[in-house]
Amino acid sequence: MRTHEAFSLSLVLGSIRNGLVRLLPSGPARLGAFLLISTVIVGVMWSSYSSTQAPAFEVEADASSSLSGDAVGEEEKSARQVVVYVSGAVRSPGVYELGEGSRVNDAIAAAGGLAEDAQPSQINLARVVSDGEQIAIPSQAEVDAASQGAAQSGQTAGGAASSGLVNINLADAAALQTLSGVGPSTAQAIIADREQNGPFSSIDDLMRVDGIGEKKFAKIKDAICV
Repeated sequence: MRTHEAFSLSLVLGSIRNGLVRLLPSGPARLGAFLLISTVIVGVMWSSYSSTQAPAFEVEADASSSLSGDAVGEEEKSARQVVVYVSGAVRSPGVYELGEGSRVNDAIAAAGGLAEDAQPSQINLARVVSDGEQIAIPSQAEVDAASQGAAQSGQTAGGAASSGLVNINLADAAALQTLSGVGPSTAQAIIADREQNGPFSSIDDLMRVDGIGEKKFAKIKDAICV
């Protein structure tokens, strides 16, 4: 116990002893009563003192548990990349890394945006890009040249010119299959390419289509026009 508490206990016990001397004539009786009362008082005071010294404990939350599974999933998703080549009428043509699920419009933005002479009307800007693809943005001049070429060649139904040449910018699948070595799958590949990447500016551009190499191009180059 602290000093002032011990002093207070001494005063209380002294008062009790004096009271017992007056009340009880017998010495043994006074001693027994004094010891009994003293024991009770000391026990009560010690119990009160001990309860005030009980230590307090705090439970702290584990800060490391703040990372949720959703956050980890988003981080993994953002780490996946696709690589595309953006060419044609953009401000900074080149190869760019984009997040998985990006659109053609995102690829154009990564390349600095459209150039002043760009004509993206024939490109699907909302299409999801795929890894390793080329995205060619035509200029207004290229679109105009393709249109003029079609008008001058006197197109008939299906994209076949009156001169007998097949316009690869306008021909449908049936007309394209009249070319040597061009079957249904190659014809659809030609149509898909010009829808995604814009019209062909020259017949040589046909070799950018999957499935058309130099040998196949050599067989059909004299039968096509733009």
